[in-house]
Amino acid sequence: MLLICAIIIKFISLFSIILVFLPGHGRADDLFANIQLSPSAKTYLVLKDVSVRAKPRNKSTRVGRLRKNERVGAIGKAKRTKWVAVKKGGKNIGFVYDKALVPVIDGSLMKPISSNIVVGEKSDGKLWPCYYKIKFIGKVKIKDSLQVTSDYDLEMECDYKKKTIKINATMFLTELPYLENKKPIFQINVDLYNIPVGAEDVFSATVLYHALKNKIVFDGVNKEPLKSKEKIIKKEALDLRAVLKGAVAMAHQSWGPIVWSELAKTQKKLGF
Repeated sequence: MLLICAIIIKFISLFSIILVFLPGHGRADDLFANIQLSPSAKTYLVLKDVSVRAKPRNKSTRVGRLRKNERVGAIGKAKRTKWVAVKKGGKNIGFVYDKALVPVIDGSLMKPISSNIVVGEKSDGKLWPCYYKIKFIGKVKIKDSLQVTSDYDLEMECDYKKKTIKINATMFLTELPYLENKKPIFQINVDLYNIPVGAEDVFSATVLYHALKNKIVFDGVNKEPLKSKEKIIKKEALDLRAVLKGAVAMAHQSWGPIVWSELAKTQKKLGF
């Protein structure tokens, strides 16, 4: 009798293991086991109250609900659809149609970023080496918009014509896609002040972060005549710190001779 019971228990155990690996019989907590996924943003902001479905289609069973202004994680999109596979608290919860979502990132820094910009011989003395520190100062909600920016102080010390000049600049990162785009492309600005050329005294360099491609691309400056002639190539950026460091390096490359001259004049006015 004991032998028969042992055989039955082993059979049940073996059947259970086989069942797990049969098509359509994934683990109960893995809703995405048999769904092909394509890349998506890692986090989304919920634009309106929306149902979470067990499968990527409207008539699928509702397994939950997300509320407006929640942030929810994602692991991809159901291939060839607009259904996002979302997770919450580390658990896969189901699918949400992407019209109810917008990609979002968190620009907070737990600690400052410190680094150096080393200038190669090819710069022909038109760019200058710098040490810099990026400090996170907080987030700002843009009026009459969903947009939120993460703001930073940028402190620099640069060796300019055998003298050290101190530069106090600012940076911001859009946490939602720039220009109300739905694609996960985010804007970073590096702004210099006291550059009195033209109607404004701010010289801005803009960099775009393509989150799905893990790349940053130089977009341009607000005063084209002041831009350097340096070729600014796109860079790989695998995380937020790399994005911000790359943006500073690109902005630095965009500063032409007049910008450097004005920065040096500011130092004299301040008595440095």
